[in-house]
Amino acid sequence: QTFFKYSIPREPDGVSFVGNDYFATADEGDMDGGSRGFTIYHTGTGAVVFSSGSFMDQYAAAIGHYQEGRSGNKGVEPENCVFGTYEGVDYLFVNAERAGLTFVYDVSSPAKPEFKQVLPTTVGPEGAATIAKRNLVVVAGEVDDRGDKMRSAITIYQYSKDVAQYPTLTSWTKDSYIPFAALSGLSNDPKKPNILYTIEDSAYIKSRFFTIDTGKAPALMTKATRIVDSNGVFAGVSPYGDFSVEDLEAMINSDDDTVNIDPEGIAADGTGNFYIAHEGRGTVGDEDRPVESLNFILKVDTNGVILDVITLPDELNDIQVRYGLEGIAYHPDGVLVACLQRAWGDNAGPLIGVYDLAGAEWTFFVYPLDEPESQNGGWVGLSDITYVEGTGATFYVLERDNQGLTDAAVKRIYSIDLSAGITEMATLSKTLVKDLIADDITGPIGGLPFEKLEGLAHNGKGWWIVNDNDGVDDNSGEIQLMNLAVSRE
Repeated sequence: QTFFKYSIPREPDGVSFVGNDYFATADEGDMDGGSRGFTIYHTGTGAVVFSSGSFMDQYAAAIGHYQEGRSGNKGVEPENCVFGTYEGVDYLFVNAERAGLTFVYDVSSPAKPEFKQVLPTTVGPEGAATIAKRNLVVVAGEVDDRGDKMRSAITIYQYSKDVAQYPTLTSWTKDSYIPFAALSGLSNDPKKPNILYTIEDSAYIKSRFFTIDTGKAPALMTKATRIVDSNGVFAGVSPYGDFSVEDLEAMINSDDDTVNIDPEGIAADGTGNFYIAHEGRGTVGDEDRPVESLNFILKVDTNGVILDVITLPDELNDIQVRYGLEGIAYHPDGVLVACLQRAWGDNAGPLIGVYDLAGAEWTFFVYPLDEPESQNGGWVGLSDITYVEGTGATFYVLERDNQGLTDAAVKRIYSIDLSAGITEMATLSKTLVKDLIADDITGPIGGLPFEKLEGLAHNGKGWWIVNDNDGVDDNSGEIQLMNLAVSRE
């Protein structure tokens, strides 16, 4: 937020009494900018005793729930509010329709509400009801589109004095916050056991990667680093095939040398350098989805400055499919291992590429995907790959289908062995490590499986996965950075 507006008309879209002497409105922000928050009034005089200001927008941004495309319109769009008393404490619940959140306030003192937590909802929370006698609150999500993995649902929450389950990742501190969303790959830091790194995908321009401290609860995003081509390394990449000079220029912002890429994987080498996998855009020979970018691996330093660019061999660029580089891992022997999401050309599955940094040479193998098992069809692909220190040549892959909620069927972690002696382009063997659907990892949080489980990593706190919320575009916005119980087999 860079400026304030005063004396802006409110446009209430929901109203609730707060006891006998006050009432609250959820102000969705349609009219002349609106207020994008909620207001509490005295019933006798109509006087405003509290306005939440821009807090709801800002907090949603700090936990990955802000839809940037709504900035010029209604922001998180407060839609409704309901009041209830639980164990003698008065609470107000405010639905944020475009953020997929219900904000919870202690309104024991209506002129000084105390923010308590947010509750993640399904897409488009509209209606809400309190059932205080049963210690429940119920929220109804209106959006239903099976093709976009959104189903209308009623979410039930139970009052408790336990630590809040959500968010699992935040950047909110008393002094500042980092807006983020659309997270993809994960990486550990070989030298810092509590740290994870993640990236945001092409939902945003001026691409960034992030530092996460998993020693905090919830995990705390502590730093955002923009990727910059200060030394002209990326600008020096040679065009190839349908990838033109103009396409490359569109990926580099001339005002500040930041880049507009599609980061899908990240790997830290423990010396301050990172390898970021950029998924190419377009399919060779497809007029509807022409090639606008090749697949690249960018080596960047701790400040995000690009130091090197690694390309795929020309024979692969010649058969590029839009389901490109998705995950990347660093091995301490000076090797990168990257995976394509789906099969290219005549290959029976997506390729796993091993890149020798010293020799600048690629070796490829074929990964055998599971067949689709969803009742709704779809496809299966790879999302991430990671290495765990001390496991030799064993790598771990995250395999998933493109289905969510009750249609999700394949969300699995497998191990693969890339020991020397495997014939190039041979089909690898894989071993199941964890079936995330069968083990019902979302059951303990009262949820259903996410479509896009995109990140997988292991640090001193154990195994982690994270889902991509698509920048809250046709998505509830929920981000679950989950710690898993997984054995290293």
